[in-house]
Parts: sequence; structure tokens; C-alpha cells
Amino acid sequence: MSAPSTSPLIRNAWYAAATSAEVGRTLLGRHLLGTPVVLYRTEAGEPVALLDACAHRQFPLSRSALVGNDIRCGYHGFTFDSSGACVHIPSSPRIPRDARVQRFPLIERHDMLWIWPGDPALADSALVPACPWLDGSAKVSYYAHLRAHYQLLIENLLDFSHVPYVHHDQQGHPELARVIPRAREHGDTVVSTRIMRESSTPPLWSDVMGLPLGAPMDHDQRFEFHAPSAVCIRQAVWASQAPEQRYPFSTTHFMTPDGCGATHYWSWVSLEWEGVDPATLERMDRGAREVADQDVVALEAQQALHDRLRDGAVAHGVVSVPFDAGSLLTRQVLARMAERERAAARTGEALSRVSSPS
Repeated sequence: MSAPSTSPLIRNAWYAAATSAEVGRTLLGRHLLGTPVVLYRTEAGEPVALLDACAHRQFPLSRSALVGNDIRCGYHGFTFDSSGACVHIPSSPRIPRDARVQRFPLIERHDMLWIWPGDPALADSALVPACPWLDGSAKVSYYAHLRAHYQLLIENLLDFSHVPYVHHDQQGHPELARVIPRAREHGDTVVSTRIMRESSTPPLWSDVMGLPLGAPMDHDQRFEFHAPSAVCIRQAVWASQAPEQRYPFSTTHFMTPDGCGATHYWSWVSLEWEGVDPATLERMDRGAREVADQDVVALEAQQALHDRLRDGAVAHGVVSVPFDAGSLLTRQVLARMAERERAAARTGEALSRVSSPS
């Protein structure tokens, strides 16, 4: 099995590019899957994603000027409309036919902008991960530009056995490391489920749900990895002696490789029970941010050490245990998706050679 940091990047898929609130009438540059992208909205509010490189001398369009619905390059004044076509060149009355920049398919859903960096003909809007609970109001959010490979983040999110150790001061109860989830594949989705009974209520759930600290608590979890870019965790906790008072909540995670060894990471916690007040949401926000910051520190340390071991002379191996079944399945799914892309590219190249004139 290949190491996580060598897992492939899948281009024919939807990835989170930005939150809806981030993109407006100011040019936003972002590196996504090794590609510089500029994002903005037209005067009518339509979101646009173009290659962030002028077709003339590759000056960053994100460092240029938005004029109406067009971008005027800040280097030589070449102007591109929202389709990516060049519509004006100050120094030339004739516009070359290939004077254009690539426009990427972009969809707005769940207060996120989703970009398709691969073949536009394959961009099916039905493939955007469905997370309807994100449209509710009782949620808190988090963002980090994580200096680690996205596969490490995926595996962290599917492996809650780290929680009693990395997050022991917030949400760790021992059963998270003892009860092994049941993991299985459904096409390009990996689903992992488990049920924990009479766990010890950790500080965060005591603080947010009002459950007695350390008292017996039941905890159900369902993890879904929607390859290649989303992990959704549906959960519920309740006092073991009061099953009628359940506290359902979801944590939703979107990860987009920047293509330079780091990852754009967005996450939300959605509280889905009745009567969530602002004070409860504030406590959840404070606790969730601390938990996410702890994960970032752990993953960046893991990536740094992996890089040193990979480049050094010391032989080392990586072992797996039954708890890692879900993580290993995600690697298999990503490998299959990458092979499908490679096979399609080879087929396209072969057809191009056959159809091209001799």
C-alpha cells in the first residue's frame, strides 16, 4: 500500500473552492490542485472561476482589476470577460484567436463554491456531495490551510481512535479507541459505523449538551467518505439512562489539495436538536476550534516527519491494525479513481493519434 503522501490527485471531481461569503466583487486568487484560480462574482451575482494567468505573459489576474464583469490584466491591460475570452487589447486592434483563459465549471451549494478542475464535459452537478444539514442555522465553521497531504486528513477523520489522545481534554472517551467500526465500500463512497454504550461523557459534550461529566453516555457514529473531497460524520449522544433525550449533530469536512503539498480544509459542526441557543453555539464553536487546531498540529507534525523519513537513509515501515480498515478503503477508492482517469486519458490520446492526419 502506498504511503498517504503519495496518494494521487483526482481531477475529474468536485472540490470546495471557497465559501460563498468569500467570493464577491473582489478578485480572489487560490491555488487548487496545482492550478492557480481566480474567483469573483459578476454584477448579477454569478460566481466565476478562471485560470489565474493572463494569456499574454501569465501575469496573475487576481492581482488585476475587475471592470464590470471583466478582468483587466494589471500588466498590459488585456481584458477577459467572464467566459475567459479576451475582449480587448490596448496595444493591438486584432485579438488572436487563442487569446483566452480557461473557465472552470463552478456550482454554488451549501454556502460553498464547488469547482471541477478536470474535463468540463464530465462535470455532473449530481456528483456534488449532498449535505442538506449544512443549510440549517445552528452551525459553527472552521478553516485552515493545512501543511499536510489531504490523505492524512481523510484518514484522521475516519480514525476516531486518536481522539482519546489528541483531544483528551475535550472529547476523548476510551470507547472511541476500543470499539472498532464496521467499514464497507459503496462505489466511490466508504461508510463506517459504530455504536458505543455507556461511555464516559467527555468535557465538550458535557459543556454543550449539559450531560453530567463522566456519567454513562451512549454514542452512535456514521462516517461517510465521498471520494475524493468530503467526509460527513453523523452522530448522536445521550445519557445512557435517558435515551429519550438525544442530541444529534453532524460534522462535515471538505478538503481540497492545493497541489503543493498542503490542503485547504473547511469544517462545520451542525447542532440538530431543538432549542439550540446562542450560548450553546458559542460553547460548541470554542470547543470545535480547539479540537480542529489540535488535529492541524498533529497532522502537520506527522507530515513533516514522514517527509524526513522518506528522504532519509533510515529504513522504516508502516503497520496497520483492524481499526484502520476504513482508512485503507479510502486509499483503495482513490487509487481506483486515479486509474480510471489515467485509462481515460490513454484512450483519448490513442483516439487522437488515430484521428489526426498523417
